[in-house]
Amino acid sequence: MGFVILVLVALGIGAAAASCVYFFLHRRFGDLLQQQQAAAASLEKKLLQQELMAALTQSFISSDDTGVLIHNALMMLAMSIKVSRAAMARLNPETNIIAFEYEWSDLRQNLPPLPQEGAEFTRGELFYDTFVIRGDVNLICDNVDDDLRIARAFGPMGIKSCVFVPINVWGQFWGVLGIEQCTRGQVWKEEDIQILKLASGAITSLLIRAEAEKALVQAKEEAELSNLAKSGFLSRMSHEMRTPLNAVIGMTTIAQNSHNQEKMEYCLGKISEASLHLLGVINDILDMSKIEAGKFELSNTEFDFERMMKRVTDMIGFKVNEKQQNFIVRFDPGMPSRIIADEQRLAQVLTNLLSNAVKFTPEGGSIILSVRMTGGTGNLRTFRFDVTDSGIGVTEEQKARLFAPFEQADGSISRKFGGTGLGLSISKNIVELMDGRIWIESEPGKGSNFAFEITTELGKDGGKRADSPDWNGLRIMAVDDSWEVLEYFKEYARQAGIHCETAESGAEALSVIEETGAPRFDLVFVDWRMPEMNGIELSERIKSRFGGKVVVVMISASEWEIIETEAKKAGVDGFIPKPLFPSALTDTINRWLTDTGASAGAAEQSLEGLFAGHTVLLAEDVEINREIITTLLEETGIAIDCVEDGNMAVKFFSENPSKYALILMDIHMPEMNGYEAATAIRALGGKGAQIPIIAMTANVFKEDVERCLAAGMNDHLGKPIEFDALIRRLRRYLLKEEI
Repeated sequence: MGFVILVLVALGIGAAAASCVYFFLHRRFGDLLQQQQAAAASLEKKLLQQELMAALTQSFISSDDTGVLIHNALMMLAMSIKVSRAAMARLNPETNIIAFEYEWSDLRQNLPPLPQEGAEFTRGELFYDTFVIRGDVNLICDNVDDDLRIARAFGPMGIKSCVFVPINVWGQFWGVLGIEQCTRGQVWKEEDIQILKLASGAITSLLIRAEAEKALVQAKEEAELSNLAKSGFLSRMSHEMRTPLNAVIGMTTIAQNSHNQEKMEYCLGKISEASLHLLGVINDILDMSKIEAGKFELSNTEFDFERMMKRVTDMIGFKVNEKQQNFIVRFDPGMPSRIIADEQRLAQVLTNLLSNAVKFTPEGGSIILSVRMTGGTGNLRTFRFDVTDSGIGVTEEQKARLFAPFEQADGSISRKFGGTGLGLSISKNIVELMDGRIWIESEPGKGSNFAFEITTELGKDGGKRADSPDWNGLRIMAVDDSWEVLEYFKEYARQAGIHCETAESGAEALSVIEETGAPRFDLVFVDWRMPEMNGIELSERIKSRFGGKVVVVMISASEWEIIETEAKKAGVDGFIPKPLFPSALTDTINRWLTDTGASAGAAEQSLEGLFAGHTVLLAEDVEINREIITTLLEETGIAIDCVEDGNMAVKFFSENPSKYALILMDIHMPEMNGYEAATAIRALGGKGAQIPIIAMTANVFKEDVERCLAAGMNDHLGKPIEFDALIRRLRRYLLKEEI
């Protein structure tokens, strides 16, 4: 400074003036210097940011290990800003706890490491609240000593000051990235936070890439597993379809070449069994296709709950008899009579579970179907169904695959027992559409219990059953070697107000019956198969002692035709099949012990001449289908006119409308299809607008039924035609019966 002033004085400028000039120049050039230094620092920061991003990008390209990449990113970040440590913490969405998982530290500073399990921060702590609750991107603190909570958390890690920014992956809070200074307190500059944000963005991209790759690998694995499952499924389908077809073709050939009546009847029986099995396979495939296409829907109607249950048990009855299994139905007598649900689909679930139980239970084993009401409010009720067997059971690993489509619990199952592997998956979809759930309880070698619950509406009058007649004073006895059957009788009698005693053997029953020397019971239910003394012997002893004073009714899972001759010879008055249902017991008691007589369903009505005097028009282009219908209905006395396409159907009806009482209409026909024919007949007016038209078609999906109704038809029958279903429709529309 002195030198500059001397020079100015030498130039003739006064000392005071020289000093002023000097200070002016110093201030002017000093400001310029500071600006240059600030610009240089800013440029250095930008270059540092660019170098950091370039290094991170190059690192991300050169490696696929996410952990290594994150460690390298933290190292570059810490070294570029010259801090003690860079760290990342991640939020566990299940526990709502943030914990440090990754760090890089300057080894020269000899820092205390993060705890092995990582530092944890929960609700109520500043660190958690800042980034999880508020989501701020701010400096947490200039010095951790300013906040005791942060000091307690960060103090053991040697942190003097720090700053963190959040990491968001796919728009969701993932965790935080931070830098820490452990040698001194530091006021963080905006440039430092900006570099931290850039690093956070780069790491976020890395995490998104890693998660996308993980999802892609998982999707690829799932697709491969699905393809394997479908490949196995197609293999099973080939087996499941070719086996019954082979039986049909083979047995047909044998029957054609045989002149023995018994052998031909045997072949026809096997053909029938194989055909039904093949139909079941086809139905499963079609149902699964609808499920995968998202078009599987329910069609709710009001129906008789117990009748549906009986139809299901009748369907599997012959399989139970073949394996001589003990099949018991625990049907709560307090169950409502009518409910509103999809009757066909509910029956499908029960049939599937019962068929599996029969298949996987050895000969002589036990199967129990239990149905009870578990709750509900208003007009809604929840019902629980349990199918329990003493079969092979399943492992925990097998349970996880049971309800998956195209899967079976064990690949060897299909070879040993057969099956498509679709039934349980379809059942699960049906139950869930009914606002329910399905599950299994099982241990290997200890049998299984398949259970499901559904919620449905009650039918008319709250689904109540008709009041029973006054049975006051009636006394019955049940004799069976199965305690489950005896317990069922006791519960039924309790709710019906009847006195009931039970016995587990013929000897015990005789001892109780003969105690007074006079008939103690009005009616005795006797099981056919019992050890030591069977039901025939017991019935004969009772009848020889009391004659007609005691009514004896035989109960058995076997067909009545098998034991009828011997039973009647022993004096047996009636028969009731197992499994037992409340309505069947009620009908039997009404028939034999009261004046109300048997109910309408107590005895099957003969079909002979049932529809005599009625003529129907059958529109069907396939000759064998026409032959089947006319042959099936021959006994009923109905007259049938057959036509081969829709045009002929319209022509025949329009020429003589008064002749026909009903039209059976196929859908796929040449010239004019069934939809068009039905629409044309309705357009004729007069009787054409009123005559019942029933679709009879292989188009059986919900939209097919709806299209038939939209075309003016009254009802729908799916092919292959169920004879009982056809008779019910004819009763409804020709005889005006409530079916």
